[in-house]
Amino acid sequence: MRIAIVRVLAAVLLTAALMPAGAAPAVAARIDGVPLYGSSVDTMWALARAGSPRTARQEVLDALIGNRLLAAEARKRVGEAALSSGARVAFPREVTIDDQLVSALRAVHGAQMESDLRKLAGGIDGLVRAQTRPDAAALAALAGKPGGLLLDASYTAAQLEAARKLVLLRYAMPDGGAEGSVTLADVYQRQNVQGRVAIIARDVDFMLAQARQLVGAQYVLHWGGRRLGEAALADLRAALADQADAQAFMRMHGMGEDAHGESVLIDQLARQSSSEEVRDYYRRHRERFMRIERVRARHIRVADEATAAKVAALLAGGADFAAAARRHSIATDAASGGDLGWVRHSAAPPWLAQLVFTFEEGEVSPPVRMPGGPDDNPGWELVRVEQRVQGYQPIESESVRYVASRAIGREKALAKLAALRKQLKQSAQVEIVRTAGAPS
Repeated sequence: MRIAIVRVLAAVLLTAALMPAGAAPAVAARIDGVPLYGSSVDTMWALARAGSPRTARQEVLDALIGNRLLAAEARKRVGEAALSSGARVAFPREVTIDDQLVSALRAVHGAQMESDLRKLAGGIDGLVRAQTRPDAAALAALAGKPGGLLLDASYTAAQLEAARKLVLLRYAMPDGGAEGSVTLADVYQRQNVQGRVAIIARDVDFMLAQARQLVGAQYVLHWGGRRLGEAALADLRAALADQADAQAFMRMHGMGEDAHGESVLIDQLARQSSSEEVRDYYRRHRERFMRIERVRARHIRVADEATAAKVAALLAGGADFAAAARRHSIATDAASGGDLGWVRHSAAPPWLAQLVFTFEEGEVSPPVRMPGGPDDNPGWELVRVEQRVQGYQPIESESVRYVASRAIGREKALAKLAALRKQLKQSAQVEIVRTAGAPS
């Protein structure tokens, strides 16, 4: 990465500072000639410090530069749709980024924003110029007859297009700001499943309340454009989009909060793992494949729940398990104190073996009903684990191959990602603009 550092004798733009009318936003860096504004760095820095107060501004600047480079490359390689497809809730991409922008502005500039809002007659409601309650005919055209069976909480493409024509509110931003409208489609696209169910169920009050919330979001964007500058606002939006796309691309390579989630790339690399690679991983990470190899245990079988509870109380009071088995168990091994001997690990163990592998050494289970139908009387079991011997899954097992190949695939994906990030930094032209007195 070719970095030029330019020192500018000007006052630093602090996190809470607001752009004077007509002033150009301060530039923090230029990435291949494209500016990254100081206001974006300061806003993202404030957000970072909310979770980690010791975060340095330079760390945030470096992250934003890295995000911009990686996100641009990710969009070229896989496209925006693929980067957005892993989201837990399938909101449209533009909606998600706008919501993140509104949240960021509120988090950093909320106090000043609320102060300005209180000066407006009627607050957010004062921005609404007209409100329309959808009539029954309009809603029927969208969702069918009232009281019908709700099979899906989603609009079809045709229904969504019709919802775009159904205007709920019209608004005008203050100080000669933009006029606009909120449609039912605008509201629908910002809802989770519960909200969409309410819309399809014709909850008009809910629709209008959500529409007013969107007017509030539009006010936040209007405020940001006026007080920070439209260019700075657009740059902050781009920074948030870069962050989201870079994180999505990293998740595809096995990094991040959802590192063990689904990844087409890791799946592909895992399938390509050779037997020698699996054996090598097994040797290097044998502790990952530890398991309980065999268990020495005793059990007590009784006919009903009441007897099971009575025996459990005796054991809890310190009664000897083997003696209790000889006295109370109805199993054929009662005379031996319910001795099960060594129960070995098996791919498909019987029910009782599964039970004894569940508990720690020296632990007594609570009463457990044996498998059976609701009208059966299969009996109840209590078990005590006396000894556990650890071993390892066999190297040739399918579970070892699955775990190892996934880990190998993730290692290769992370190596590819690291190499790509290094190459992007080396080939980019980055100019850092140092502002006199700027925090670090």
